[in-house]
Order: sequence, then C-alpha cells, then structure tokens
Amino acid sequence: MNDESGTREVFEFDWSRGRSPLPAKFETREKQATVNSIELSVFRHLILDLPPKQSLKHTATTKMAVKMLRRITQETFDECVQGNIDDFEMEPDEAVEEAVKEFELQGVDISQIDKSYAGPDGRGEHPAASAAKEHATAVETNAANIEETAKKLRECISGDGAVPGWGSACVNAGAVQACWRRCEQTVTGPDVSTDVVTDAMTTLAAVLGCDEARDTFVGLRHPMKFVTEHWPACVQSHPTSVASMCQVVAAAATKNEAAKGAFIKAGVEVPLVAVFQTPESNGEVLRAACAAVKALTTGDDPREPASGAFTHSRAFAKAGAASALCASLKRVDAKEDAHLCASLASALKHTAVNDDICKETAEHGGVARALELLSTDAIAAGDARLAKACAACLRQLAGSDSNKSRIVNAGGLAVLVHVVNVFGARASDSSCAELDVAKYRSVQEQCVGCLAALLLKNPEGAARCGAEGVFEPVVDAMSKARTHAGVQRQCAMFLRNAVVRNPENVPAVLLNTDAEALLRLSKKNHPRECVDVASAAMRDLGCENYNEGWTPTTAVMGADGVVRTPEELGDEPEGCVNGPIPE
Repeated sequence: MNDESGTREVFEFDWSRGRSPLPAKFETREKQATVNSIELSVFRHLILDLPPKQSLKHTATTKMAVKMLRRITQETFDECVQGNIDDFEMEPDEAVEEAVKEFELQGVDISQIDKSYAGPDGRGEHPAASAAKEHATAVETNAANIEETAKKLRECISGDGAVPGWGSACVNAGAVQACWRRCEQTVTGPDVSTDVVTDAMTTLAAVLGCDEARDTFVGLRHPMKFVTEHWPACVQSHPTSVASMCQVVAAAATKNEAAKGAFIKAGVEVPLVAVFQTPESNGEVLRAACAAVKALTTGDDPREPASGAFTHSRAFAKAGAASALCASLKRVDAKEDAHLCASLASALKHTAVNDDICKETAEHGGVARALELLSTDAIAAGDARLAKACAACLRQLAGSDSNKSRIVNAGGLAVLVHVVNVFGARASDSSCAELDVAKYRSVQEQCVGCLAALLLKNPEGAARCGAEGVFEPVVDAMSKARTHAGVQRQCAMFLRNAVVRNPENVPAVLLNTDAEALLRLSKKNHPRECVDVASAAMRDLGCENYNEGWTPTTAVMGADGVVRTPEELGDEPEGCVNGPIPE
C-alpha cells in the first residue's frame, strides 16, 4: 500500500457499479472524515473478502441530485416576470424571455413552468386551475356532471392536453382535496358502481403526478387512511377497482420519500402482496401493483439525503413478496404478455435486496424462471424490455454467493452469452434506429454485468467461463459497443473478475482476444467510467503500463494523516505513467 514517495494511497469503491482498486481522488479536505470508513471497507473486501458495509457514491451523482433540487413554483416565475416589467420597463415578451434566461443560468428546472405572461393582458387563469375549481364545485354539490369535470381536469394535466405549470395551479385551486373527497364519496357511498370508483381513483392518481400534489397528499395524512380504510372497503365492494388504487399508491410514492414512508407505516405492502398471491388478478392489476412496488422501493426523491428503500424492500419480503412475485411470474405466459413478465421481473429485482431474500427468491423458482424467460422466442425476436428486466433481476440475485453456482449450473452462462449475441447483432444492424441501439446496448450491459457478478468470489465460475468460451463473445460485444460507457465498464469488470479468480484464464484472454487494446481504448474514450476498472483488469492480466491515463489532480492523505497535493508529493516513481497501483 506504499509507493516510493513514502505516502499511502487510499481507495474509493462504488459498489453499485462495481469494484474499483484504484486510488481515490479527494476533491476537498472535507472528505478526510470518510477516510477511516473507506479504509475499513477496503480491508473487508481486499483482505477478508467480505461484502462492504456501505456504498460510496460518485461526486458527480451527488452534484446531479443537488442540481435537481433547484425548482420554483409558477407564482415565483410570474413574480419575476412582473418584476422585470415594473423595474426595468420591459415588454411582456421580453420580460418572460429574461426570466427564463435568469432561471436557466441559476440551474433551475423550469420544464413544468408555463412560460407565458400572466398579467391582465396575458394568459389569465391557468386552465388546470379553472378545471380544478369546477371539479371541486361539482364534488361539493354532488352535481350530476362530476365525471365530466373529472375528465376535463385529467385532460388539463395529462396527455396531449397537459399545460406546463399545471401542478401548482391545480393544487392551489384545491384539486387534491376535491379528488380525495370524491374518493371518499364513492368508497363509502351506497349503490356506487365500480366504474365510478375507478374514475375517482384515476383522477386522484393523475393529480398526484406533480410534486406539489404529492406533498399536499402526505401533509394531509391521507396515505394512512387510504390503506387502512379505503383499500379494504374497495376490495370488499369493488374488487375490480384495485388496479386504480395501486395507481394512486404509485403516483403518490414516486419521488416522494415522505409518501413512501407513510404508506409503508400504514402497511401497504400487505394488500399489494395479496394482489400477487391472488391467482385471479388480471394483467392490469398486476401491472399496476408492480408499478406501486417499484415506486415504494426506489430511492428517487432528490430532495432527501437518504432513502428508506432498503427498509421498504425488507417489509415487502417479510410480507411474502418473494414467493408471491415468483408465483405470478410463473403464471404469466411470455407469449401472451411479455411486458407484464418484464414488470414482474423488475418488481422482483427491487424486493431482493439482501442475501436472505435472494436465497428465498431462488428457492421459489425466481432464478429458473428468469433463465427460462431469457431463452424464450420473445428474446430471439428482440424484446429488449423483457430481456433487460430479466437480466437485471438475475444480476441482482447473483449478488448472493449461494445463487452463483445455481445460476452457472443451470446453464446461465450460455443463456446470458446468447442474449448478448442476439442484441449485439441487432444493435450492429445498419438499419437500426439510434434509440433502438441504445436499448439493445443496455440489455448487453445488464447481461455482462450479471456475468461479472457471477464470477465475484467464484473461482469455479471463472473456470467455467474459460471452458465454455465466454471471453470471445464478451470481448466482441466490447469491440462493437465502443461508444457505450456502460457496456465498456461491465466488460472490464468481467475480465478483471475472470482472471483474478482464475489466473489460468489470462492466456485465453490475451492470446485469443483483443482485450488489452480494447481496455486501453475504453480508458481513453470513457475515462470517468472506465479508467479504474479497465486499469484493474489490465493489471491482473499482466499488461504493461496498465495505469496509463490516470492523472492524480487532487489531494490524497498520506500515512501520517496529512493531506498533500500531487505537487507536494513530488515526482512520480519511474516504471509507468502514474506510478503503480498499490497491491
């Protein structure tokens, strides 16, 4: 761990994207506080070969989340426009243009803002506000045209008729309260048809499509009552309306950590798992339930520094989600509804978050079913959605050491290589559209990522890769997907894991493929994503100048606990461009 300069490098790992043996780049002195935990994580992995206790996110990801926080309301934008008119005597169009430039320069997301003048001679009242007020009036008076006003409101906030800025407009007009009141009327009212209940729930789900509405929904403490009172009543009186109730949960929980926590506290996992346990649940209900599970188990709220997604996934597992989802996945025929199979596989992936749940999923046939789906005619026909979902699910399950041999012994290596070849051929077709190429490459990324996960701490799996000729198709995919950073990174990780766990694979990789040249090229083309893993793979392959391309530009901490810049460290040791990677 010591180089010729007498300093000691520290390491940083991103466990969500793969293992990285390269020195960390400390951008600020504030990061010194994390050094001890980083070194402990490195010791657990490199010396004890244990899984890490924490994930260290890239600084770029953190910056992206911070940037996403910068949002404004429609009122703030309108006030800025009016300020430009009053203070600088601008014309309305010029004032709007200057306001847009001002907020864009500040990194504010104004994609959902109505960029038109709101003054006396401007747009007037927002269409969504008018529709929300009309619907609220109809609900309060129990008018006969409630369904018509609900439809008008939905048209203003979703689909082709959606007008930017509808979120704050309809929320300020009381849309959330009106829609909630309508749901209460339909659930508890006598002689109400299922279509009326579904219409009310669908309207509420549509309104909950913006941050302002979701915050209001949680602030009024509706999630608890929705789960404990409305859901049981609907299941008893209107069982076919469960799909629309799942849609409400998915809409309210998307990008809102408070709503996720409130729903889990109310025990929403129990009725959702019951949907998968019921053989009579049709495709619409299962699809909506999958969306709700994904929304509740995804940490996608950029406003919160931490997420309870892991805890929520464990709650689903405790409620029996693993067995229920596996049963549903087995019942659905991929020939009839391949997209539903993809949704179920994705939901299964989101709930399998620890070793015990991965084992339970495999025991209930999750591994076998995922491999079976990857071998169907739908994959051969190029169904990228199904292939990506099943490969990602299998990759998640491969995180459990007990599942690695299960997947390999079930022919998983051959299945994954087949999928890589199928979608590689489609992506290389000159007639393939650019968007389709990206979808096909993402499938390859998941498949190769699954192969890399299978070889982690699995020397037998690495030996099987050499015997079954896996290296050639993976390197071929790396060669043809040179512009796709994800494929390049996963291929580098696969090669590194294959040779470090079984050194006998080194000649097969170096002599039979162009792996070394492609690894060097990936570092050049994708330095941020590949310089660490590609250098590690080249090091374990025995390549010369394997660390070429890594240029330390930030401070590092020495063994004496002092942070020094590269200039203070002195000249680099001879032998390679940036000095050797500590072993």
